[in-house]
Amino acid sequence: MFVYLLPFCCWWYLNQPSIVEEITRERMEMLGASFIPQHSDARVLEQVIYKWKNTRRTMTPLFTNTYQLLAEDGRAVTREDIRQDINRLFRSNFERWVNLRSGHERHSTA
Repeated sequence: MFVYLLPFCCWWYLNQPSIVEEITRERMEMLGASFIPQHSDARVLEQVIYKWKNTRRTMTPLFTNTYQLLAEDGRAVTREDIRQDINRLFRSNFERWVNLRSGHERHSTA
C-alpha cells in the first residue's frame, strides 16, 4: 500500500520513557514487526549508545508480552519466529526500505 513509507522511532519531543513505550507497543500491536523501534534524535554519536540501551530496555518487555499473548492464544512461538522478528525490526526492514527507495526491489501493485 505505502511501500515508500516506514515508521521509524520516536522523535525527541516524545522522548519520555512512558510515551516511547506506549507508541512502540501500539505499533507492535498494529504493524507487527514492520517498523523500526529506534530513537531518531541522536545529535552526536555518543547519544546513539545510551539511546540503543533505552530501546533495548523498552523492547524487551514488549517482546515478552507479545509472544506470551500469542502463546496464550494457542499460537506456538519458536526461537526462529523471535529471531526473524528481531532481525526485521532492527535490520532488514531498513535494508529493504532503502533498496525499495533506490529502485533495487520491485513490488507489484496488486
